[in-house]
Amino acid sequence: MPFTDIEDGLLVMRDGSLVGGICVAPFNLELKSKSEKRAIISALNQAYVTIDQPWSIMSTFRPVDLDPYLAGLDAKMTEVQGMRKHILRETTNQVRRKVRSGENTERRFYLLISRKGPDARADHRTALPTLAQDLERAKGMQTRVMDNGDWRELLFLFFHAGQAAVESIPDGQERFAPLYLDDDTQSEVAEA
Repeated sequence: MPFTDIEDGLLVMRDGSLVGGICVAPFNLELKSKSEKRAIISALNQAYVTIDQPWSIMSTFRPVDLDPYLAGLDAKMTEVQGMRKHILRETTNQVRRKVRSGENTERRFYLLISRKGPDARADHRTALPTLAQDLERAKGMQTRVMDNGDWRELLFLFFHAGQAAVESIPDGQERFAPLYLDDDTQSEVAEA
């Protein structure tokens, strides 16, 4: 694994760098007017040019469990009559087809920033919230700085995508096993 631990909302990499992240909620740019699109793109550009460290955008799909929603629709079926019952039955069937087709996913976006050096942790603590606020200047953008739970969820989705559809994400009470590096291993990691 290229990382050794998650500490204080940061991913600790084997090379000693710290990766901080911002969760970015998806929104549909196509629903905006031309002037809104220009304003959003301009705000995003202004936020991105302020990042002075290596960064990347990561996108993942997360399965959505629609069973509770279907159970709620089925329960409503006994409460409605006439045309409402017909519409509810059609909606329920449409949701069931979506579940069977495997299309019941949501997309997640993350902005990941890597920092190295003795001040990396402090720099992340000040820079990430500011960047999240800058990104929210784009009308409709919702962000939050990643915490340990967000990292566990992202890593679980990344490394166990198939299981994420049927298992809940671990609550995170357990920690990664510590990685002890001897002098030879540390020099190999530094060279890589």
